[in-house]
Amino acid sequence: MNAPLLSVRALRVGYHRGADVLHGVDFDLGRGECLAVLGESGSGKSTIARALIGLLPKGARVDGDLHFDAAPLDGARIAAYRGRDIAMVFQDAAASLHPLRRIGVQLDEALRRAGRTDAVATALREVGLDAAPALAARYPHELSGGQRQRVMIALALASSPRLLIADEVTSALDPLAAAGVLDLLDRLRRERGLSLLFISHDLHAVRRVADRVLLLRAGRVDAVADTARFFAAPPSAAAAALLAAARRSEPPSAVPGDALLHVQDLAADYAQSPALRDVSFELPRGAALGVVGASGSGKSTLARVLLALQRGRARELRIAGADPFVLRAAARKAWRRKVQIVFQDPGNALDPRFRVADSLREPLRLHGLGDAAAQHAKVRDLLAAVRLDATLANRRPHELSGGQKQRVAIARALALDPEVLVCDEAVSALDLSVQAEILDLLRDLQHTRGLTLVFISHDLDAVRALCDRVLVLEHGRVVEQGETRAVFAQPQHAHTRALLAACASA
Repeated sequence: MNAPLLSVRALRVGYHRGADVLHGVDFDLGRGECLAVLGESGSGKSTIARALIGLLPKGARVDGDLHFDAAPLDGARIAAYRGRDIAMVFQDAAASLHPLRRIGVQLDEALRRAGRTDAVATALREVGLDAAPALAARYPHELSGGQRQRVMIALALASSPRLLIADEVTSALDPLAAAGVLDLLDRLRRERGLSLLFISHDLHAVRRVADRVLLLRAGRVDAVADTARFFAAPPSAAAAALLAAARRSEPPSAVPGDALLHVQDLAADYAQSPALRDVSFELPRGAALGVVGASGSGKSTLARVLLALQRGRARELRIAGADPFVLRAAARKAWRRKVQIVFQDPGNALDPRFRVADSLREPLRLHGLGDAAAQHAKVRDLLAAVRLDATLANRRPHELSGGQKQRVAIARALALDPEVLVCDEAVSALDLSVQAEILDLLRDLQHTRGLTLVFISHDLDAVRALCDRVLVLEHGRVVEQGETRAVFAQPQHAHTRALLAACASA
């Protein structure tokens, strides 16, 4: 048997004076092989990646026996290999690309640094992007999420690495874009003989690209198995629990009743370009609407209009009893209490300086609701409503897990007792077990509080589990809508079929 390209033995990592994050991790990665690393948030997945390329925080404790191509992988060699033989693609391409420099300039710089004379057009073409000068002249914000991720892959490949570390590269992408990126990685692996360390919480993606699966649990290797065996016969109790969390229940039955949201022929523009056209739907009180579509289809624009954060034009618009765009300032402020939002990334949505109690009190203070004692009691009730211990009230966001932060964000949205809760990719950044917990929480809040949910997501499994009806957008227009059971079982439009096929083929 050939020696592995990467060998990791007894890897231990600890941060500052805290307990170790990794506890003696062992694994090998073969040449041309794809090893997927699965695990819950905090299990140590990203810590492994950062240890391999020397990007751990200052003061981190690292111990273990690492070898790359049979040579010891220590501090000096890690620095030499990083960006040359070992490259990494991060989760958030928008944050990784320089926002003020054109795509072509960034890629040309990477190619020159690697001593390559390839044209930028060639590098773009290799990752499936338009090689025309117009795309190279764009800035990152002018690209879709899938395009930005392909540019990041092109930058990582500029040095012709032998090992590519992909850290949650599809978690922010719609099913079509994610499938395209996965196919690209698989093709590059075969054409270049590239080894791929694929870190993800997306089981669809893992099944699609990985040869083997390594499951981490609390910083230790829980199981390693061939991909087919991992899914067919889970090798451990933790693996079985992970797969069980991914099995979503059937969609709930449609909720009847009068419309709390009535939207007829809604249009909205973004940067002088049409973003929504002729969007019409109704949503009864207590129902849950899933809004799906590819990147750029208008999902987030629809959310901003429903929250009156972006102006829209409609023949008729009634959201929680009013058209917010005709209300005067005082009336609109009162209306805002009825419609709240939960964002995708609670880490950015929560003020890092605020303790949990401060974040939950802030909406009450802004709307002048209750004295100090009443607000303190409300904070306690909100934490209980989202199943968090009251002792967390004095913690700051960095002291919470991803799931805890998202629960705090939901609690803050509930502080004003809204009638409508808009969730914009509220579970896409969470691992499967935490996703299942948040979806269960949202279902419970929907039933106990009579909440009406608008659930915007590219995760069709989550939509299937939570939403009784679904609306499919393509290029700013509604191409299909109806009960989730019916639409997912027998999609009528080609775009809906393509979205479902992209998930089913994984």
